[in-house]
Amino acid sequence: MVLFFAFVAAVAVWAVAALTGISPSDQLGRIRAVLCAGAMLLLFATFESIRTTHLKERYALLWILPSLAILALAFFPGALHAVRGYFGMEYGSIMAGVAFLSLLAAVFAISRTISRNEDNIAAVARREACLEEREARLEARVRALEARSGAAGGAGKDPAR
Repeated sequence: MVLFFAFVAAVAVWAVAALTGISPSDQLGRIRAVLCAGAMLLLFATFESIRTTHLKERYALLWILPSLAILALAFFPGALHAVRGYFGMEYGSIMAGVAFLSLLAAVFAISRTISRNEDNIAAVARREACLEEREARLEARVRALEARSGAAGGAGKDPAR
């Protein structure tokens, strides 16, 4: 499986170099190739995790969307130049910003899920405490009924009959 991912990353690097016309010998070409390879690896790892049911689809989107954004910026440098002109940032800074915002979104989504799960756990704990109290009261009533039926002379009889 690792060899397959390495092969896909190599193909992605070749595709970026071939389709965009930037040679891997200049710095921008190397950055784009590495980011493209990383995004491809992340995409394939995400899809593999979904396939083997280790990752749910709603969490997979947190990794698929940023990977696609990075791939789009790698394959379409014109969009990147527009962002670069608007914000006055270099290519590496833009990609680092995209990666940072992606991770920030993932952490936020995971934090929401953790908070929701903590609330659910608290509700289950409250319900379980109520059920334990109810069980204790019912057991006390059963013991009282058994004691009453035993004191009334029906010690040898089944109280349920």
